[in-house]
Parts: sequence; C-alpha cells; structure tokens
Amino acid sequence: MSGSWRDFVSRPVPTHVRVVSYAGACALFVAIVFLRGGPDPAETDAHAVTLPTTAISHGDLRAAEQETLVPNPPGYPLLMAPLVLAFRPWIGSPQWCDDKPIPSILKQVGAAYFRTILGPCTARHGADHGKPYPIWYRSQAVLAVTGWIVLGAGAVMLLRRTQAGGRVAEILLLVALAALPAASDAIAQTFHPQDLMSVGFSLAGVSQALRRRWFVVGVLFGVAFVCKQFAILPLLAVLAAAPDWRDRGRILVPAAAVVAAVVVPFYVAAPVDTARAMTAVYVEGVNIVKTPTIVGVLNIGEQLKLEIARDAPIIAAGVVAVWARLRARDDLLSPVPLIGLALACLAIRLVFEVSLLNYYFLAVGATLVMLDFSRRRPPVLSAIWIVATRFGLSPVAGHAPRTITAALYLVAALAPIAVGLAQVPKTPQPLRARR
Repeated sequence: MSGSWRDFVSRPVPTHVRVVSYAGACALFVAIVFLRGGPDPAETDAHAVTLPTTAISHGDLRAAEQETLVPNPPGYPLLMAPLVLAFRPWIGSPQWCDDKPIPSILKQVGAAYFRTILGPCTARHGADHGKPYPIWYRSQAVLAVTGWIVLGAGAVMLLRRTQAGGRVAEILLLVALAALPAASDAIAQTFHPQDLMSVGFSLAGVSQALRRRWFVVGVLFGVAFVCKQFAILPLLAVLAAAPDWRDRGRILVPAAAVVAAVVVPFYVAAPVDTARAMTAVYVEGVNIVKTPTIVGVLNIGEQLKLEIARDAPIIAAGVVAVWARLRARDDLLSPVPLIGLALACLAIRLVFEVSLLNYYFLAVGATLVMLDFSRRRPPVLSAIWIVATRFGLSPVAGHAPRTITAALYLVAALAPIAVGLAQVPKTPQPLRARR
C-alpha cells in the first residue's frame, strides 16, 4: 500500500492542472464554510477582529486596540485594512447579519447583546444608519478566505522542500487542508482567520529554513507572530535546527524588527490595550472557572491559569528543542525531523490550554498532515487524530465529567508530541581523536 501510494503521489502534474487544482481547493474550502452557514453568531470573536480592521482603515490605531477585546496581536487587522480601504463599498462592513436562531447560551445573557453584534438579516441597526447589516459574504467576513490561502501557500512551499512539489501530493495536500475541520472551524465557529494565517506563515518560515534563507525566515515568523502569538513555538524548532548562533541571530533580528514595526505604533497609541492583547493574560472580573482541560480543572485563579497557558508551552518547547538539537545536531535541519519537531512544539500548547475549542486543533492538525505528506505515506495517522479530536473529544466534552475530558484532552495532546519527537534522529557522537 505504501509503495503504491508513494508512486501515485510522486506523479508529476502539469502547471496548468496545478493552477486549476489550487482554485478548486480554495473553492472547496469556501463551499464548506458556506455549507456550515458562514461565521457562527454564537461566538463574539468576529467583531474583535473586524472592528479593529475598520479602525485601522481609518488610521485610528488607538480605537483599533480598544476594539481588540480578545488577546490578538494587530497583524491580521493590519493586513486586511488595505483591502477594506480599497473595497469598502462591497466588503467594508465590520458587522453582518445572520438568520440563524439566537443560541440558547446568549439568550441567557440577553438577546439584545446578541443583536448588537450579529443580528438577523431582517433587523435594522442604528450603527449602519438604519440599514440592515449585509450578509456575511458581503462584509469583512469574506476576507477570512485569505487566511486559508496563506495556509495553503505556506504548506505548498514547505512540501516543495521535501521534493514532493509539483506532483499529485501537492494537490492532495491542499484538498486535505481545505477539508480539515479545524480550518473551517476557525471561520464558521469562532472566526479566527488570524490563526490560519499564522500557521501558513509559520509553515513558509520552516520551508525557508530548509533553504537556509535566514533573513526571510525571520521576516516570515515575525509576520506569523503578529498574527498569532503561538508562532513562537515552531520558531523555537527552527532556532534549534539552525547550524550556529550567527544564523540564529540572522533569524531573530528581522523577526524582532517586524514585530516592533507592527506593535510599537499601536503601543504608543494605546499602551495598556496593546499590552493586554499581546500578553494575553489579562482577566477582569473572573476568579475561578473550571474548564475541561488539565490546567482548566485546577483550583487557581484565572489569570494564573492564563499565565501557565501562555508561558509553560514556551518553556517546555524550548526544552524539547534543546533536546532535539543535542540528539540530532545538524541532521535536525532536514524536512522530516524539522517538521516533526515543529509538530511537537505546537502540540505542547494543547497540554497547557485552559479551554477546549475546536480551532485549537488547527496548527497541530495541519502540521500532522504536512508530516504525512513529507514522508510520502498515506495520511492515515493525521486523519485518525483529526477525526478523534474533532468528532470524538469535542462531543464528549459536553457530557463527560471535566476530569475525564481533561485526561482525554491530555492524551490527545501527548500523541502528536510523541509522533513529532519520533522523527528526530539520533546522530552518532563523533569519535574523539586519540592522543
């Protein structure tokens, strides 16, 4: 089976067929989002992304950070603002309507609050001068498709460094990413296109590391970080794979420059709001809430939980990256070992998460798929994990005790860590010269 699969995915594909396939994979992703009804009004993260985009398009950085009510860096709104500025009459609205019923959880909070964010298409809203909000695909929500495009582009760039580019594998990879449940979850459930972009830029950064283009690596990871902070985890894998400290400096300097160029203007305009968005540990009015993860069930304050969720993965991924460097040394800068290490570093984040949300599986699921394709094996391993977490773990969370769900979630996190670390080869120690 593996030999037949390897022969099949290694078949070359003409350029014009690949171009059509790119468009088809993107159309498949859009169709899936449409079939799921577009962005879900049950979640309110959408306005925390689109309202800052509108503010940036008007040149108001202070308002943009004040509108960022979830811990997101300003990268995605900054990238989307020029498109909103150019196409404002067609896709400029930061809010949109939806004909879905008001979720029961929001009825408990208050239907009026729901309607101020995403209301039914028949309602009229003062914020738009008495006019109904447009449907989601005639608003800024349609720009979320660019997140998947970046994800697909980064994946193709990385696949080509495994000598599988320009072949059937490239087409199948894009189809797999279009069908990846967490990819459409990031749009249809919680509206986190910035996560799609961050993963895409990170994969592109890994691809350039394999080409030893360190300055470009730094720029790409800098952009990935200002889209979403977890990009620092695969960056640690790349830093471990870099041959020496001079090359690591060539990565870190441009990465820091990109982050500073993006964040500093917002910090000057709104220092408190920017710090809260970047650090992602600010909690107001919440003491202890039990959630179905290992950290979530702890009887400690929510801010301390968030500090653990943000800092512990970086420390743990750093330790794992150092271990991988000592184990594989220069052999770490190869496609399969580096992708495996990046997978392990990203999966470590799941170990310390506070909540269980489906889009959290995006980065790990996409990298698992990348690992299968880079090894030219059928994506059975990644499919099992993706299906088990998305359609097994998530439904269980609503019915099983929190401790059981937390234990299952931990197993789901540890499995890709083990798979990733298994790709790191042990390089024999060089024999010391006899005196």
